[in-house]
Amino acid sequence: MAKAGTAAGRLKAAGVRVSGPRVAILAALLQARSHPSAEQLLDSLKVQHPSLSLSTVYKTLEAFLAAGLCRRVRGDGLRLRVDGSADDHDHAVCRGCGRIFDVERALFPRPVAPPTLPSGLTLNAIHLEYEVLCPACRTGDEPTNHEPPAPRKPARRGTATQREA
Repeated sequence: MAKAGTAAGRLKAAGVRVSGPRVAILAALLQARSHPSAEQLLDSLKVQHPSLSLSTVYKTLEAFLAAGLCRRVRGDGLRLRVDGSADDHDHAVCRGCGRIFDVERALFPRPVAPPTLPSGLTLNAIHLEYEVLCPACRTGDEPTNHEPPAPRKPARRGTATQREA
């Protein structure tokens, strides 16, 4: 029987069918601290799992999201990015390079949850996302950590002056 701390054990505990690709994808996600995209997960697994496809990774991540094994991170908005960490934390997304940083909730107070929401909505969780400019983007240097940066969004013409006005 799989231990609850292993990828297979987590899959079983979440009620997700255990398969070789799912175990490999979850194990890679649990080790990744870079909030990877499906493409980045596939790249990290391709050598050991050459038959793994991008479609399988996406479908698996959607199953993990539905089961609560990971959570979606907005990031650059262009690709699905996920966080496999169960630690209670929020995220800061660099508006320059798209890298995502963990922000520990113990360091910053959370907003108080509203007692009710409109339209009969039930609040399940509050996740904060800070829009930041990382030190590397502030100084124009290359990122200093070893996490692969997310692709930059194409710049929209004329929006900077419109926002500043």
